[in-house]
Amino acid sequence: MQARLERILHLVAEGYVRTARPVASATVAAQLDVSSATVRNAFASLEEAGLLHQPHASAGRIPTSSGFGHYARDLIPPAPMAPALLEALRRRFASSHGDGLLQQLAQAAAELSGYAVVVTLPADDRLHALEIHLTPIHARALMAVVVLENGLVRQVRVELDPNPDDEVLDDAERQLRQLTLPVAAVPTALTALARAADPELARTLLAIRAAWPAVTPARTVTAGLAGVLQEPEAEDPAFVRLLVERVERPLAEPTRAATEADADGLELAWDETLAFVSTHWRSGAAAGGLTLIGPARLRYRPALQVVSGVTRAARAAAS
Repeated sequence: MQARLERILHLVAEGYVRTARPVASATVAAQLDVSSATVRNAFASLEEAGLLHQPHASAGRIPTSSGFGHYARDLIPPAPMAPALLEALRRRFASSHGDGLLQQLAQAAAELSGYAVVVTLPADDRLHALEIHLTPIHARALMAVVVLENGLVRQVRVELDPNPDDEVLDDAERQLRQLTLPVAAVPTALTALARAADPELARTLLAIRAAWPAVTPARTVTAGLAGVLQEPEAEDPAFVRLLVERVERPLAEPTRAATEADADGLELAWDETLAFVSTHWRSGAAAGGLTLIGPARLRYRPALQVVSGVTRAARAAAS
C-alpha cells in the first residue's frame, strides 16, 4: 500500500476510535495539510480495497474489519508496558494460585484496558494430583479435595450410601497418596486397588473412581463486562446481545482474523461489531488463554499493550 494511503487509513482508524464518529475528509486533510479532494480520492481507493466504508450518504468514513486488521497489524509488537506497572502485576500474580490466579489475570487485564476479558484453562488430564483429602459432607456423600500440580484445587462430590467409617477413609487416603500417576491414569489404578481391597474399602475406591472425571474440567473466568457496556456501541441491544454471548462463549471461528504475532503470540480477530485480542499465558505448570473483547472501535494500542504485559507478568511471577 502507498505510504499516503497507509497514513490516511491510520488517521481514520485513530479518529474513529477516539470519537466513535465517521471521520470526514476535511479532518484528515487538515492533519496532512493536503486538499479535501486528495483525501476523498484516497478514501475511494481504500473503499475499493475493502478497508474503509461510508455508513451513510454524506458521512465520513470508518474502517471495515479488514481496515482495522491492517491498522492493528502495524501496532504489533506493542510498546512495552512501564517497568513499574509490570513489576506491580508480577507481585500481584505471584501471590495468587490456582483459580485465584485465573481471576487475578482477568481482573487485571479488565481494569487496565476497560474491556471484557475471558481467561481460560483447558482440561488437562496429564496433571498429577499432589494431595487428596476425603471429608464426609453428610450421611451419603464425601467431598474429595484434590490439589493438582498446577496449583488448582478441585472439590469433587463422591456419592456413597452409607458413608464409610473414619478408619476406611484413612485407609482410602493412604491408598490415594500412593498413586503418583497422571489424573487420566487414576481410574484404572483405583479399579486395580479395589480388586485387592476388602469390600468396604473397595466400595469407597470405586465411588471415587466414578466421581473422578470431575477433577479436571476446563475453567473459564470473566471480568470487565461492565466496562464495555459504557461504550457508545452498547446503546444498540444487538451489540449487547452479541457481547454477552461472546463473553459467555468465546469466539471459536472469527469472521476475519489477522494473525500477526509478537513474542507473546498476540492474535486479532473480528466478529460483526466486536474485536478480540487473544494470547496464551503460562504460570508454572498452568497454561491457558486470555482474550480481551471490545467493540471493533477498540483502543488497539493500549489493548495490545495490556494483553502483552499481563501475560509477561504472569510468566515472570512463576519464574
